[in-house]
Amino acid sequence: MIKCPNCAAELEFDAKSQNVECPYCKSNFNPNELDVKVSKAEESNDTYSGKSYMCSSCGATLLTFDETAITFCSYCGSQAMIESKMIRQNAPDYIIPFSKTREECIESYKKLLSKSLFVPKYMKSDVTLSKFRGIYIPYTIYKLSYDGNCTNNGRKYSHRRGDYVYYDKYEITSDVDAKYNGIAYDLRSNFYDKYSFAIPYNYKEVKEFNMNYLSGFYADTKDVDSDTYINDAEKICTSDSVNRLRSNKEFIKYGCNSPKINIKVSDKKTSMYPVYFLAVRSKNNKYIHYAVCNGQTGKCVADIPVDFKKYILFSLIIALPIFLVINSLLLILPKNICIFSCICALVSMIISLAQASTINKSHNHSDDLGYKQVTNNKKKNDVKKFKYISKQLIGIIVGIITIIINFVSDIYFYGASIIIFSLIIWAFRDLVEEHNLLVSSKIPQLEKRGGDEHE
Repeated sequence: MIKCPNCAAELEFDAKSQNVECPYCKSNFNPNELDVKVSKAEESNDTYSGKSYMCSSCGATLLTFDETAITFCSYCGSQAMIESKMIRQNAPDYIIPFSKTREECIESYKKLLSKSLFVPKYMKSDVTLSKFRGIYIPYTIYKLSYDGNCTNNGRKYSHRRGDYVYYDKYEITSDVDAKYNGIAYDLRSNFYDKYSFAIPYNYKEVKEFNMNYLSGFYADTKDVDSDTYINDAEKICTSDSVNRLRSNKEFIKYGCNSPKINIKVSDKKTSMYPVYFLAVRSKNNKYIHYAVCNGQTGKCVADIPVDFKKYILFSLIIALPIFLVINSLLLILPKNICIFSCICALVSMIISLAQASTINKSHNHSDDLGYKQVTNNKKKNDVKKFKYISKQLIGIIVGIITIIINFVSDIYFYGASIIIFSLIIWAFRDLVEEHNLLVSSKIPQLEKRGGDEHE
């Protein structure tokens, strides 16, 4: 706990002023100059301590550095938090302090929601906004380099003789000095990669770790090994180096289109990066919609579900005048309406199949290395695709049968079209449900233990 030297109250780090401030006596201090007086038994240069709170539902653990109790879990929204003892963590090498306030984060979130016409009201409520929490997330930072010669082969058109084309072969040797620093990956399995990748940080603003920056915020504990993302980092940097070599005029001149170079990790450090985190439970209480805001840049990304009532109302308002205009200008044959309705059903079915595949990938975190390492690739829970295409499939079958029989009376084509469009509208509800699944995650405790949660 960091106390004010003047009045012994709890100090808080202020993102705006970048100083540590006392809310009672209004004193402020430079975090790098403030001397934190703690016993050697509690702290050292290599460790820091905080009061840990563990979520009884999903097992997430957060550290707090003042006397305020944690009242809810940032990852699953559960109200049941179990206080544990003071724990000591290995201190990271670096930290990026919060430079955006919670109010700025909320404004960024509101601005993001304002771009969505169909966002449910509960995503905008004051209760929801009050759950934004500033958390330091542990990251690993890789330094990669390659210093030496790089030899690649190329070829260039020489001449043609009869049916034979001749090329001159070249061996291109380059002196390469490539250095990459600041390639960062989060070390928390519950902080999914799709969110951490979406809010990149400016590594140039890192500072030496100092406990004072943690005042007034929470910190997460790492559960992912720092070597997990080495291969990914090497692939990214190798690809960048290859592209730079390929664009070199000498490589272009001598036809070296696929230069090879192996960039390797030469060092790794740990850091704390600032995140404003929000978890909103869905209406059925089975899924979580996350919003994360970069505490350094203010960039915000969020899972934005769709309110079906708003969606269908807007669709009808748009579709009705369009239909009336088309109907007044063109003479549409009943059979063509039936064919058009079948095409609409087919397009809807293709979209549903594509979305179902994306949902499975998202909910199983198949491309999240940190999550897979911690969960040991548990059994996948796939969305049943047939559920979302059955209505369109029935509509298509009805339409095809009607077209093949080719009834004399137009009423059959009108009837089939009405049935198909009714099924499509019904299927649109499934599409909205699919979308809401796509922009959600399973509640962490359900992933951890399966079944329904009991709070």
